[in-house]
Amino acid sequence: MDKIIKQNPQTIAIIIQIISKNNSLFIKIIMLQKLIQNLIKGLKKEFPEIEKENFQFPSRFGDISCNICFVEGKKKGISPRELALKKLKKIEIPSEFEKVEERNGYLNFYFNYEKIGKEILLKNFENKPKTKKRIMVEFSNPNPCKAMHIGHARTTFLGDSISRILKFQGNEIIRANYYNDLGKQVAKMVFAMQKYKIENKKKIDHELADIYAKLHKEIDEETLNKKSQEILYELENKTGKFESEWKFVVQNAIKGFEETYKNLGIKFDVCFYENEFKEEGKKIALKLLKKGFAFKHENSIVINLEKYGIPNTVLVRSDGTTLYLTSDLALTIYKFEKFNLASSIWVVGSEQNLHFRQLFKILELLGYKWITNCKHISYGIVTLRGSKMSSRSGEYILIDDLIDEVVEKGIEEVKKRNPDLSEREIKKIAKKIGIGALKYDILKTDRDRNEEFNPNKAIKFEGNTGPYIQYTVVRCNSILKNIKEKDLEIGKINKFEKELLKKFLEFSTVIEKSSEKLKPNLICNYAFELATIFSKFYENCKVIGSENESFRAKLVKKTKEILEICLDLLGIEIPEKM
Repeated sequence: MDKIIKQNPQTIAIIIQIISKNNSLFIKIIMLQKLIQNLIKGLKKEFPEIEKENFQFPSRFGDISCNICFVEGKKKGISPRELALKKLKKIEIPSEFEKVEERNGYLNFYFNYEKIGKEILLKNFENKPKTKKRIMVEFSNPNPCKAMHIGHARTTFLGDSISRILKFQGNEIIRANYYNDLGKQVAKMVFAMQKYKIENKKKIDHELADIYAKLHKEIDEETLNKKSQEILYELENKTGKFESEWKFVVQNAIKGFEETYKNLGIKFDVCFYENEFKEEGKKIALKLLKKGFAFKHENSIVINLEKYGIPNTVLVRSDGTTLYLTSDLALTIYKFEKFNLASSIWVVGSEQNLHFRQLFKILELLGYKWITNCKHISYGIVTLRGSKMSSRSGEYILIDDLIDEVVEKGIEEVKKRNPDLSEREIKKIAKKIGIGALKYDILKTDRDRNEEFNPNKAIKFEGNTGPYIQYTVVRCNSILKNIKEKDLEIGKINKFEKELLKKFLEFSTVIEKSSEKLKPNLICNYAFELATIFSKFYENCKVIGSENESFRAKLVKKTKEILEICLDLLGIEIPEKM
C-alpha cells in the first residue's frame, strides 16, 4: 500500500478502494495527494507558505478545511477571518471542488462530487504491502478456578478485535492465551475439590466455579490462606501430592473454556501455562538479587522498585513459592526470544496496571531493549445493569449464560420478522445476531471507560447496536440481488448521495486511528454512522428502477463492503436473513 501519513488534526484526505481477492476483502488506500496538491497550487499565490499539513479531513464545515489564515494572520497581525474574507475571491480552486467558503477564519472547500464520485467508487490502485511486524497479542487469560464471566468478555472481545485490526494493517499477529494454572487461587480450587464433589449436572467449568465460590462462603479467610499455601508448596515442589486433583481442575476448566471460545468464534495461535515458567522465574529472581535490584526480607526475595516511584513487591515467598509476576517475567523473555517479536501487547483490565508497571520496570532493569515495545492495553470494569460481578461471592454472570440469553432474545426477534423459517434456520440466524449483539455492545464503549451491559438494549434492531449494523448489510444484499450490474453513470448527485460518498472517504482514517490507538470502538462508531447515513439515503432515494440505478447500486455495494469489513474486524458474523 502507499505510505500512509498518520492521523492528526491536519490529516489529509484518503480515498479507499475495496476489492475482492482470494475470497477475502482487502482495502487499497491512496492519499488524495492530487486534490490537495491542486488546492495548494490554487492557494500558493495568496499563501506562499501553505503546506498539506494545513488541511483537515473530515471537516465539520465543508468537505476539507484549511487553517492557513490562522497561521498567516498571526504573522501579519490580522485576524484569521479578516484575512480569509480578503483572500476568498482571489483563490483559484481546481475542478474537483465546486466552491470555497469562509467560516470563523477557516477556508472550507466543497467537493465536486459529480467529478470525483466515479473515482471514489471504481478506481483501482496498485497494492503495495506494508512492512509487516510480528506482534503478539495476549488476551482473555481466564483463571482455572473461575468459569468465564462477563468481565472476561471484555478482554476476549477486545483482544480478538485488536488482533484482527492489526492483521488487517499488514502485521503478522500471534494470538496468545496465558493460563494461571499454578497459583494460590488454583491451590484453593484443589482444596475445594477435597471438600466437595463434582455432580456433573452442569458444564464442568461452571461446577468448578460453583464449588470455588462455596469454599469462600464456608471457610474463613485465615484457614483458607493457610491451606492453599500448603497445597501450592507441594505442587510447586512437585512432590506428587495433590497432583491428580490439580490436573483434574486445570484440564477440565480449560476444556470448558475451549467450548466457550468455539461458541464465540475465538481462536488462539499459542497457549502458555504458568507452571512451565515457575523455575525460570525463580532463576530471574535470584539474578535480580545478585545484581542488587532485589533484597531478602524474612527469607523472601523482594524487588526494590520504590526508588522508581513503584511499590516494592515479593518475587519469591519465604517458603520458596513464587507469584504470578515472577512467572510473567520468565514468560515475557521467552516470548521475545522464541517468537522474535517486534512488539508484545497485553489486553488486561485496569486493576492490573500496577502489575505491568512492575513487570516492565524489572525487565528494563535487566537490560532488555525490547521493553519499549511492550504495551499494556487496559480497560474498565463491566457491570450488568449496574452490578459488578465477583467470582468470590458467587454473584457473577457467566458468559455462557449471557450467550444463551442474547441468543434466546435473538430467536424472539427473528420469529417476529420471519415466522415461516424453520427452527433450524431461526436458531442459526439468532446465534449470529445474539453473539454479534454481545460483542458489539462490549466493543462500542471506549475501553478507557467502564461498560454497563444491558442485553435488552444490545439486541435491538435499531440504534447503535450490532443487529442494526448486521441488518443494514442484509438490506444491502437484498437490494443488490434484484439489480443487474451495469456500467456506472453519474448524473446530478443529491445531498443523501454526497453524505455517503463523503463517509466512504473517512473509512481509511478510521482504520488508521483504530490501529494506532488500539480502540475498536472507533470502528463501531464509524459503522453506526455509515449505517445511519445509508438508512437516510435508502428512505429518500429510490434505487431499483430509478434513473440513477447504476450509480445508486454502486453506493449500496460500497456501503455493504465497508460494513462487512467493519463487522469482520469486530469479530461479528453476518446472517443471511434478519
